[in-house]
Amino acid sequence: MAPSTKPREQYIEANGFNFHFLEWGDPRAKNAIIFLHGYIETSKIWLDVGSDLGREFRTIAIDARGYGKSQYAPNQDYSRTAQIEDLEAIIENLKLQSVKIVGQAMGGATAICYAAEHPEMVTALILIEAAPEVLRSGMESARKLLSTAEEFPSMAAASDAFRPFYPYATSEQLERRINSALHLQNGRYRWNFDPAFRDPTIRPAPADPTQKRYNDLWDSTDKIQCPVMLVRGAETDMMTPEAVQRLHRRIVGSRISLIEGAGHPVPTDQPSMLSLNIREFLQSLTHISV
Repeated sequence: MAPSTKPREQYIEANGFNFHFLEWGDPRAKNAIIFLHGYIETSKIWLDVGSDLGREFRTIAIDARGYGKSQYAPNQDYSRTAQIEDLEAIIENLKLQSVKIVGQAMGGATAICYAAEHPEMVTALILIEAAPEVLRSGMESARKLLSTAEEFPSMAAASDAFRPFYPYATSEQLERRINSALHLQNGRYRWNFDPAFRDPTIRPAPADPTQKRYNDLWDSTDKIQCPVMLVRGAETDMMTPEAVQRLHRRIVGSRISLIEGAGHPVPTDQPSMLSLNIREFLQSLTHISV
């Protein structure tokens, strides 16, 4: 799916950090779709979907702290609490009146917690490969990818390393995925996030005891009040059908979207189908302001 529009690169100060984001659509709109990426990804995973939906909506894809062009945390605080506080500050500083949130994996967990804490702000939630229960095999795959190399001498070398982890992506989609995780520096492709994510000895800073409610995603899930679509890749190694069904039963009125020909990285494997599903879901919600 070729992008219909190029994103605007923007920066915003929020919660004491400088955040980078990509934006499509009318920047004056007070209602927007917020895209949150997953672990070892950046806002670039949304280039196709954000561009497509940007023809109808104001769409904003954020680099989380420590990722892409957003500021790294000097104390390695990449906890869920920190990510939620960042999102709260970004939405407030953008002066948005309501948001629809699309979250992939880690970004979906952040979206769940934000929606639970701010039901008056969130008018729709699309959770892609995100649930309180995930398979260990999927987490191990992410760790194995990170351990393949510290850097790559060429796009071809990076493609060879990434291909086993993205068997359902086309060559073009795989290159887009690589460009969302790596950046070219001094002629070599290097990981585009804080090196702390590759160091198994580094742990997130301890959470504020008053914020421990974010540790239980099931508790936050029960507080969601907006319409929800749960998206699962048919070939995922991260979530079982049973886990999705449990989440579906906990969120009354939610719907499930199964994306064929996609593994865990749905925005990479099937961006056109994902965009179509999101558009149809939002169009079915007649009370959503666009």
